[in-house]
Parts: sequence; C-alpha cells; structure tokens
Amino acid sequence: MGLARGIDRFSHGLGVLTGLLTLLMIGVGLFNVLGRFVDRYAGTALSSNSLLEAQWYLFSAVFLIGGAYVLSRDEHVRVDLLYSRLTQRARAWINLLGTLLFLLPFCVLMLNVSWPWFLLSYRGNEGSPDPGGLLRWPVKLLVPLGFVLLLIASVGMGLRALGVLSGHHRYEDHDEVQAALADVELSDEERRALDELELARAEAQRRDAGGN
Repeated sequence: MGLARGIDRFSHGLGVLTGLLTLLMIGVGLFNVLGRFVDRYAGTALSSNSLLEAQWYLFSAVFLIGGAYVLSRDEHVRVDLLYSRLTQRARAWINLLGTLLFLLPFCVLMLNVSWPWFLLSYRGNEGSPDPGGLLRWPVKLLVPLGFVLLLIASVGMGLRALGVLSGHHRYEDHDEVQAALADVELSDEERRALDELELARAEAQRRDAGGN
C-alpha cells in the first residue's frame, strides 16, 4: 500500500494545483467580463483574444488535471446506484475489474491517439486563427498529460482495491443517500425500513471483514 499512498499524496498535490488554476480561471474570466464592459463604454482595449483564449485554456487544465485528483478521492460520478450498498469486497472487485478492463486500456488508447495529435501541432508551431491569439500546442499537450495523470490515479485505485481484498485497506463510506435524507421528513415506517437496511448492510460488512 506504500505505492498507493504515494500516488494519493501526488494526487493531493494535483488537487491543490487544480484549486489554484480554478481561482486563476475565475479571475481571468471576471477580468474579461469587466474588460469588455469597459471597452464598450470607455473605448479602451482591456480585453483581447489572448485573454479570452487563456480562459478556456485554464478551464481545460482544470478539467484534465483535476480528473486524476477526483478519481483518487473516489468522488467521480458513479451511475451504479447499488455501489454504496455493497460490501467492501464487492466494491473492491468492481473497482479492480473496472480499472483493469476499462479504465487502464482507455487511458492507453487515448494516449496513443492524443500524443501524435499534440506532436503535429507542436512541430508546426500551431497558433490561434484569431488575431492576437495564443499558441495551440500547449493546450493540446494538456490532453495526453491529463491521461498520464489519470493513468497514475488508476494504478492507485487498483492498488487500493487489492488492499481491500487482502485485508490491508478499507474504503471510506460516503453515504450520500443518508445525507440527502437527513433533512427530509420521513414517516415512522420509512425510518424503520431505513434502519433495517442499515443494520443489514452493517451485518454484511461484519461478515465481509470476518472473511478477510
């Protein structure tokens, strides 16, 4: 689990970087809005194509770099509504098989596609078609970089799943359903049903821990 913890620390650094990039993106976006407003009424030239393009460059960086951090925190969107109700071992098997069969191959595929795409832009010194715009190849470099980071986070995810299966790690419980129901008025019967469901899940987790 040492490698997994190292990857998690690396991903935490990506989270800090993503937060800083987000603040910078908001600042540039706010300046663009105010600049265009001032330009219209004062006849100045505060806004520019380069600043407008910098805004979506930063958005791309936030999305592509932040993806690895979100995956390492297990905060990515899950379509499976049953996942949070499963035992630790069942979740570990889903994460391990999903990582090996889908996530890692997808990252490798996208690297094979995006790296030549970036090199073509870099060698041609591709720039913006708009006057005063930015170079295009730096933002295209973010695509393969983002998938390299996602690949690293995927390895950490697979190692954590192996840790759960071997009894050396446990997933944190993110009971989003209970959090959403905290402020909802429920009848006595509904509350009893939820309590029974929680007891059943706790018992399944105890049996799962005993099996480890």
